[in-house]
Amino acid sequence: MTRSLLSATALVLTALPILAQGPGGPMEHGPGGYGPMRTPVTNAPYSATFTSTSTEKLQDGTVLTRTDTRTASRDSMGRTREEVTFPAHGDEPAHTSITIFDPVAKTVTQLHPDEKTAVVRALRTPPAPPTGTAAPSSTDATRGPREDKNAVKTDLGSKTIDGDVASGTRVTRTIPAGSMGNATALVSTNERWMSTDLKIELTQSGNDPFHGTRTMAVSGLNRAEPDPALFAVPSGYTVKQATEHAGGRHGGGPRGGHVPPSPEGAPPAPGM
Repeated sequence: MTRSLLSATALVLTALPILAQGPGGPMEHGPGGYGPMRTPVTNAPYSATFTSTSTEKLQDGTVLTRTDTRTASRDSMGRTREEVTFPAHGDEPAHTSITIFDPVAKTVTQLHPDEKTAVVRALRTPPAPPTGTAAPSSTDATRGPREDKNAVKTDLGSKTIDGDVASGTRVTRTIPAGSMGNATALVSTNERWMSTDLKIELTQSGNDPFHGTRTMAVSGLNRAEPDPALFAVPSGYTVKQATEHAGGRHGGGPRGGHVPPSPEGAPPAPGM
């Protein structure tokens, strides 16, 4: 398996705690820069470390545990940076991937420190709707949002996490017995705590019979303005402009041409 595929796969699996958050998360730029730019969160700078742990028990009793750590920063202009170090896998050495979202320059930049390359992708600004028409909505107003009849959402109130006030919710999903050949009901839970001011997810914990347990927790949360150098391409890097191919996909040379898709619509995972 090539490093690019490993990187993309690992980033989809390990970055979900950050990606799954709402507006202003470090990866708040649509599917890897392919889609239109979203509204960034401004005037709410921070820096923090997010640690995710997942545990899965196989049929033979083997327990698989994976822990990943990422650092994230956002400045007052809404620019974000996320740095993830992937552990060694097979004959592939450990390596680091850095993503910078810049709503001011309307770009997403992927840094590859081991190669000293930077792949820059342009964000598209969605066209304004024709005069006299309403902007398209992702939800049919006549039907309302689709409801999951097997899910129950509970408001957990608020509490302070790493010095920041957060609001919590818990979603419990129950798959009734017999729905998919299961002899008994299958229950999964997912609990999330979102920073009220920063609009980022601070902690998450989940448990389900398919994927085991998972947790995500923030540490070292700092609300000071980050160093502006974090959001620029370091000196000595070779900058590559990504090219757009059929279907709106981008390419940018080795490893730079594949960016993991947005997790929107994916099952709940340890979540920012």
